[in-house]
Amino acid sequence: MRRGVEAGRIWGRGVEWDAVRALLAREARTDYGRERALRADPLSDVAAVQSAIDLTREARQALAGGGAPPIDTVPDVRSALARARAEGSVLEGAELAFLIPLLDAGPRLTTWGHTVRPVAPALGTITDSLPHLPDLREALGRSLDDDGAVTDAASPHLGRLRREIRERRRRLVGDLERMLDSRDAEKILADRFVTVRHGRYVLPVRAEARARVPGIVHDRSQSGQTLFIEPTRVVEANNDLVDLLRQEEQETARVLAELTRAVRERADDLEALCDRIGALDWIFARARIAERMNATAPLVDEGQTVSLRNARHPLLLAQQWEDPTRPVVPVDLELGPERPLLVITGPNAGGKTIALKTLALLALMAQVGCHVPADEGSRLPVFDAVWAIIGDEQSVAQNLSTFSAFVTQVRQILAHADPHALVLLDELGAGTDPDEGAALAQAILEALDARGALVIATTHLEPLKAFASTYPHARNASVEFDTASLAPTFRLSYDRPGQSLALAIAARLGLAPDLIARAHTHRSEHAARLADLLARLDAHARSEAERVQVVERRESEAVARLAAAREAEQAAEGRVREILDRARAEGSALLAEVRRAVAREWEALKKGERSRKALETSRRRLVDATARVIPSAADGPPGDPGALRPGARVAAAHLGLEGELVSIAGATATVRSGAITARIPLAALRPIAHAKDRSAAGRGPAPRASVVPSEGAGPRPAAPREIAPELLLLGRTTDEARDAVEKYLDDAFLAGLPTIRLVHGKGTGALRKTVRDLLLGHPLVESFRDGEPSEGGTGATVAALKVS
Repeated sequence: MRRGVEAGRIWGRGVEWDAVRALLAREARTDYGRERALRADPLSDVAAVQSAIDLTREARQALAGGGAPPIDTVPDVRSALARARAEGSVLEGAELAFLIPLLDAGPRLTTWGHTVRPVAPALGTITDSLPHLPDLREALGRSLDDDGAVTDAASPHLGRLRREIRERRRRLVGDLERMLDSRDAEKILADRFVTVRHGRYVLPVRAEARARVPGIVHDRSQSGQTLFIEPTRVVEANNDLVDLLRQEEQETARVLAELTRAVRERADDLEALCDRIGALDWIFARARIAERMNATAPLVDEGQTVSLRNARHPLLLAQQWEDPTRPVVPVDLELGPERPLLVITGPNAGGKTIALKTLALLALMAQVGCHVPADEGSRLPVFDAVWAIIGDEQSVAQNLSTFSAFVTQVRQILAHADPHALVLLDELGAGTDPDEGAALAQAILEALDARGALVIATTHLEPLKAFASTYPHARNASVEFDTASLAPTFRLSYDRPGQSLALAIAARLGLAPDLIARAHTHRSEHAARLADLLARLDAHARSEAERVQVVERRESEAVARLAAAREAEQAAEGRVREILDRARAEGSALLAEVRRAVAREWEALKKGERSRKALETSRRRLVDATARVIPSAADGPPGDPGALRPGARVAAAHLGLEGELVSIAGATATVRSGAITARIPLAALRPIAHAKDRSAAGRGPAPRASVVPSEGAGPRPAAPREIAPELLLLGRTTDEARDAVEKYLDDAFLAGLPTIRLVHGKGTGALRKTVRDLLLGHPLVESFRDGEPSEGGTGATVAALKVS
C-alpha cells in the first residue's frame, strides 16, 4: 500500500465527483448498494484497484450470461439489528418479519452464484461465502406471518391458549346473542348486536330499560340514550376470557423476546450478510453504468502515463440519456513522465474545463472499480490524491478574494503534492495583473514539476503558452475552434497553443462592429503578430486535417471496393461449385446407367448364345452406352483454337462435358449441354469434329477388346489382334489375379484362341484356387485342367474356350 493523502483523497470542489457517485447510486438495487456508491472512496493500492475493475468485468459478463443477482427485494434491516443488539430489547413482530427476505436472499444468491460461476468465478466465490442461517429463518417463518403477527405455531402453549380463547369467545357471544332474541328485546335493547367495551363483551341497552338488565355499565352513548351493559350472567365468562387474553399476550411477548434473542446471537452473521449483499450490489451498479456508457476496462499501474482515447465526460453522457439530441464530443487525453505538465489554451466555452474534469472523473471512477467511457486500451495511473482548483473559491466570511482563495489552495497543494498526485488548475494566473499572474503561474508549474506531480492547467495568458513551448517537461494543447463559424469543436489538439479569440467571440455575441474595431487598435503589436501566427497555424492545421480526411475517405472507398471484389469472387466460386456439383450429379446418373447396361449384357451372356457374333453385339451396345459418358474428343489432341466460336460443338475433358459453345467473353466461354449451361475457361475447351470426320479420324489400331470398354473408346468395331496363349500371374495378389484373368479371357476369346494357359505357380495354392473358382462359372470357358508336366504341371491351369 503506497502512502496516500488519506488514500485516494479528493481535494477541491470543482470536479463533480459527488454527482458521479449519485449517478452510480441510481443503478443500485438495495439501500446497502446505494450507500456504498454514495460513499465510494477511491482506492490507492494498484492490486485493489485492479481487483475491483476485474469484478466489474465479471459482473458485466454475468449480466449478459446469467442475469442480475436476486437482491431487489432485500430490505434494509440495520436499524432493527442495532436495536436487537441492546440486551433485554424486544423487537416488534413486523421488525422481525422484515429479516425474512434478507435470510431468503442468502440461499438464492448462492444458487445464482453457481449459475454464473463459468463467466464470473470471483463473484461465485463471494456468494459462496454468504452466511446461511436456516435455523433462524425457520424459527421466524414458523412464528410470524407476512405482516409480523405471531402465529399459533410459535409455541404449543400459545396454540392451546388461542384455541381456548376462540372457544370461550364463541360461547360467550352465543349466550349474548340468545338474549338478543328474547321476547322483550325490542323494548330493552337499543340495537340488536353484541359489542365490546374495555375488552369485555356487552349489550347496547336503552337507558329507560336499565333496571330490566342487571349487570355492569361499561360505557354510554354520546346522547346518553344507550348504555353498554355487561349482563351479570356473563361476567364470569368475560373474566375467564380476559384472563386467557392476558396469558396470550404474555406468551406472545415471550415468543418475541425469544426470537429477538436468537437474532441478537446471530447479529454479526446478519450484518455480514447485509455487508456482502451491499458489496455485490455495488459491483453490479458499476457494471450497469458501464453497459450504459459503453465503457471499457482501463489499464492501471503505478506509472505516470495517462492515455485516454475518445474519453467522454460521464455526466454529459447522462445528460444525453435524457436528451439524445445533445452530442457528446470525445477527447483524447495524454500525459506522461517525460512531459508531466500540460497547458491547455483556447477560447472560452471551447471545452478546456471539460477536459480537466473528464480526466479527474475517469481517474476517480477507475479507482473505485468502474470501467471508464473511453476506447479499449486506455491507461491510467493509480493516484494517491486528486487536487483540483476549478471555479471561483472566494469567501466573504473568510475575507478571501478570488486570488487570495487561489493562493491559499495552491499553498495546500504544494505542501502535499508528490509523484502520485494529479493536479488540475483551471484559469491559472487569473484574478490578478496578467504579467504577475503569468510569472506566478509559471513558478507554480515548475514547483509542481519538481515534486513529480502530473499537472493539467488551463489559461489564456500568452507567456504560459510560450513557457509550455520551451520548457522541456511541458506540452502545449489547445481546444479547436472553427474560425469560419466561430463555434467550438470541443476537440483537443496537441503541441500547439490556441487563441482566446475574445474579440471574435464578442462580435459573434452582438457587440457593435465599431467597438470591436476600436479594440483591435488597442492590441499590442506583439500580441497582434502572435495572433496572426496562430491563425495561420490554425488554417494550416485545418488544411492538413481536410487532406487527411480525403486520404481516409479514399482508403475507405478502396477497402469497400476490395470487399465488393472479394464478394464477387466468392459468388463466382460458389457458382462454379454449383456447376461442378450439378455436373457430378449428372455424371453419377450416367455412370449408373452404364453400370445397369453392363449388368444387363452380363446376364444376357450368361444365359444366351456364347458366340463371337453375340459377344460383338454386346460389346457394341456397351460402347454406345459408354459413349454417353466419355466424349470421344476428350482423348484426342487439342483442336484448332480458331474453331472455338459460337455454335461449335466442344468438349471439356476435366468436366466430362460435351455441348454447344453459346458465347465467348474474354477468357471464358458459355457452353450449353442439354439442361446444363456452364461458364468454362476457354483454354479447357476442345472442338469436336462432325460424325463423318470422327469416323475417318477414328480408323487405326483397334482398342483392346473387353466386355467393359476401356475409357475413351468410340462406337467403332474392334479388329482382331495378336494375343499371347498364356498369362503369367506369379507375384500377384488374388484380387489382381482375378481382374487380370477376366480381361485376358475376354481378349483371348475375341482373338479366337481355343485354349489358354494360366501360370499361377504352386506356392500356398491361393492363386490356383482363385483362378479355378473364376473359370468354374465363367460363360466363355468350356473346361479346364492341370497342365501337363511340359506345361507346368499343377503350377499352371489349361482352359478350353467356347469358340464357334
